[in-house]
Amino acid sequence: MRKVLLIAAVLASGALCGSAGAAKAAKPAQVAQQREPTTEERASFEAFFSARQAAVPQGPWATRPLFAPAFEIDRESAGKPSRVIARMDSAPRRSHPDLCRQIRSSFIYNAKAPEGERWQDAAEPQRWYVWLATPTVPCAAARYTTLQDPKVADVDAVALLRQHRDLLGRARLLFAGHSQCAPYRALTYRLAALEPAAPVAGAPLMLGMVFESDRHAVARVAVRKSGGEYTAWNVSCTG
Repeated sequence: MRKVLLIAAVLASGALCGSAGAAKAAKPAQVAQQREPTTEERASFEAFFSARQAAVPQGPWATRPLFAPAFEIDRESAGKPSRVIARMDSAPRRSHPDLCRQIRSSFIYNAKAPEGERWQDAAEPQRWYVWLATPTVPCAAARYTTLQDPKVADVDAVALLRQHRDLLGRARLLFAGHSQCAPYRALTYRLAALEPAAPVAGAPLMLGMVFESDRHAVARVAVRKSGGEYTAWNVSCTG
């Protein structure tokens, strides 16, 4: 009887250890903690940005931005310093007679740096957001904008913005013959980005259009440019 009880105790102990191990293995990964910027961080950025604008009164900062900075603040776990990033959008300006552009710059904060040196340019490059301009009307903030890769010429950006609905309509015909894209053929899409595309044999220039759907699917349409004509050439999709 004693032997039976001993075996039962060992098995119970093993079960408890196994349960503890399983619980430990099943412990979810820590989610980044987020917060709002402090008064000091806001004031520090305002002083930094005002000094930057005064020192470089041209380019995207020739005019005071229309909106306040957007802060992104998070940290991996308690006890670790927060990563503080401020993003500022320039006032809209014409980059082409038919194109308005807004440039987004990012800055990162170092609380340990001397006062006046706590904000630096973030590692990520500036982002260009564009939309079609209205003739004789100054550029103003737009509800819907498209990310433009700097390698895409303004003349091509204008053409693709004007033709994106027709090009998407033609690309839907390519969706049907593409196993990745066929399930997403009928979704509603919005033009999210313009980018260079990999060249293909015999194509003078290839461009890429990135469409985002209302159901989180992304469709990339490779566009062939020949002379002044743009043709939907190939597609790829992710769900």
